Formats: sequence, structure tokens, C-alpha cells
Amino acid sequence: MRQIINDYNTEYHSSTQQKPDDFTEKDNEEYIKKQRLKEEYVRKNNLYNLRPGQKVQVIVEPRTWGKGNQQRRHLDPSYYTVDSVDTSAYLLRAKDGSVARYPRYQIWTKIEHGLKQGETLDQGRHGAVKSIDGHELVGNDVKYDVTFENENTGKVTGRGMREGNPNRLSQMEVQYWRKNINEGHVKDMPSFLEKYRGFRV
Repeated sequence: MRQIINDYNTEYHSSTQQKPDDFTEKDNEEYIKKQRLKEEYVRKNNLYNLRPGQKVQVIVEPRTWGKGNQQRRHLDPSYYTVDSVDTSAYLLRAKDGSVARYPRYQIWTKIEHGLKQGETLDQGRHGAVKSIDGHELVGNDVKYDVTFENENTGKVTGRGMREGNPNRLSQMEVQYWRKNINEGHVKDMPSFLEKYRGFRV
């Protein structure tokens, strides 16, 4: 883990064009100010409501970098198009036709010119997942048998189900595990579920 953190902090990042270890306190203040100005622009211009076909970027989960352990938000370097609204989330579409759900707070609308369209999204070429039909435990994680919205079937990793937030179970996963454990189809709660705080049968 220490080596991973060291590698991360000594590589150039597209969002800042700097290495995290070279990021000074002044750089940090300017970066945060710039992000706040962007967010203020979104609020003032009523850009929270998205429309089909609109080009957007995905806000990547904040990571800790730099000597001061600051957390900064940064963007996926590609753009995606809004496909449709799905309850409280938006379906974004990549170049290969794959789609994935993202909550509004994780979508950035003020994209820069010259960005390339993202080639694919985590949920693969079949589209959004309609239902979880079964599972296979793989080490300390899981792989699901699923049916996609176009009625094709396939497998999706647990990470692929979590809508860009690998630290939280998706609502579909929560419903699947509760149902199967309560109905006795799964006798013992898989150990990997224990790492997701707040999960209860």
C-alpha cells in the first residue's frame, strides 16, 4: 500500500499537470479556489438539470494526495453524453454505446474544449443492469450474474455495480443480499459484506 501511495504522489496528474508531492500550499489554495468558482458557476447558471445528448464529465472520487493529506476533487479526462434520467441518477453513454448510472453530484457540466469521448463505461457494452440473478464469491469480493436492460445476460464485478463509488454497496446489491439471506438462499453472510459499513440484513 505504501508503494502505491508513493507511486501516486510522484506521478504527473492530468487535472493539475503536477506531481502531488510538488504541490505547494499556494498551489493547493489556488486549485481549491478554482474548483469553488466552477461550482459557483454551476449554481448560478442553473446547470443541475441535465438534458439528453448533453456532454458531461464524471467527477472522480476524491483522493488524498500531497504532503498535507488534502483531499481534492478531479475529473475523468474524457467526456460522456447524457442518455436519460433514471430515477435520482443519470445514465451516461460512452463511445461504444455502454452506459452507467451516476448521481447528479458526480457529474460535471462545464467541460473543456478538445476532450475526447470516453471509449467505454464500467458496466460494459450491454447497458445498465436490470437485475442480479446470482453470484460467485471471488476472494474477498463478488462477481454477479446479471440481466441487462436489453435482456442480455452476463457477469459484472461488484465494483462495476457500485456506480463509481466502490466503497458503498449499490441499492440493487443491498436488496439482493437482504432477500437471499432472509429467504435462506444464502445461509451465511459472505465475509466481504462486513467491510461495507452500515449494511444490515
